Amino acid sequence: MAPRVSVVVPIYNVAAYLEACLDSLAQQTMADLEIIMVDDGSTDESPVIAQRFVARDGRFRLVRQPNAGLGAARNTGIGHSAGEFLAFVDSDDVLPLNAYEALLGALDRTGSDFATGNIRRLTSLGTTRATFLANAFARERLETHITSFPSLTADRLACNKLFRRSFWDRHGFRFPEGVRNEDIPVIMSAHYLAGSVDVVAETVYLWRRREGGDLSGSQRRVGVKALRDRVAAVDHVSRFLADRGMIEAKSVYDKSVVGNDLRYFLDVLDDAPDDERHLFLDLANDFLDRADAQVLEQPLAIDRLKWQLVRRRALPELLEVLRFADEELAETPPVREGGHWYGDYPYRT
Repeated sequence: MAPRVSVVVPIYNVAAYLEACLDSLAQQTMADLEIIMVDDGSTDESPVIAQRFVARDGRFRLVRQPNAGLGAARNTGIGHSAGEFLAFVDSDDVLPLNAYEALLGALDRTGSDFATGNIRRLTSLGTTRATFLANAFARERLETHITSFPSLTADRLACNKLFRRSFWDRHGFRFPEGVRNEDIPVIMSAHYLAGSVDVVAETVYLWRRREGGDLSGSQRRVGVKALRDRVAAVDHVSRFLADRGMIEAKSVYDKSVVGNDLRYFLDVLDDAPDDERHLFLDLANDFLDRADAQVLEQPLAIDRLKWQLVRRRALPELLEVLRFADEELAETPPVREGGHWYGDYPYRT
């Protein structure tokens, strides 16, 4: 008889973290699991650790392949899975022991296409709230949808979710291979294609923030590849919404891209080499050429100024504003003109 839940765990050189991850799966209170570990060409002791779990717990299986990246390893694992529900875990992270019980309990009550749960960041000092998800998981919301609850535009990770396998297969989801940010195109498409989604306020995933020089893929934010892959991922979703005529949803989504994904690179542009600066201007403007102008109406005036300079490709002026925001903004008082207050920013006049 097939297990209720299949969990896919890609593994690549994570020996320092892997045992804690697999222990948290072995001890789940919802025990009807299969755990498909995909060794993606590890060169450390990770396969040995994984094999120990296979030897002592029949729910664990180990599949091996040459190194091909996270997306390819997840796709391999999906191909070996048989469960009624599908989940993903990154092998340096940890799950609370009742994670799948909470997610599956919601889905059994509602029949929704997938359930998504709260995340906390994990460090050597303990756990902290994932602030970018605070609004999305402030309370339980069963049978909701991203178009009626736009805070879910921030909920772009694969690993805090439990998918109904019939929904996954019906839409033929596959993770992009050979790129970073492989979660975004799949998870955001799933949000929009779902009939309904269950939001579980309970923490179901502990997302590790690696420390020192041992950075995970999601923590690397600089470089041409990181920039190209991130913009390509968010652009895929924007085009997906445009192709389906979901104009209002596209506007909400595009505004979140400007305020989060593109800003992620904009705010460190002053430290980037010149080729990355010009690439950012090219990619950002290509995205904005296909977006409603109102997406630039960000909450803070200093951010609205930055985006106006991006649109004008005024790189020297943009770099000056970025420097000002970093070094002088906090100590610069506003000025009053004609009965109104204005930020005394560069180029105000």
